[in-house]
Amino acid sequence: MTYHLEVARATIDNRLREAENHRLMRALRLKKRAERTTRRAHRALTGLAGPTV
Repeated sequence: MTYHLEVARATIDNRLREAENHRLMRALRLKKRAERTTRRAHRALTGLAGPTV
């Protein structure tokens, strides 16, 4: 019985680690997307302002 509990714990731990890695990768993708959007918006607004004197 102890063996089965250890296997179950190992499986759960592995799945929790995989889920955490998935969340981190998703967060990084969202952060990069937000940064790209911010840069694009900044360039668009800068272009609308026209030349500065």
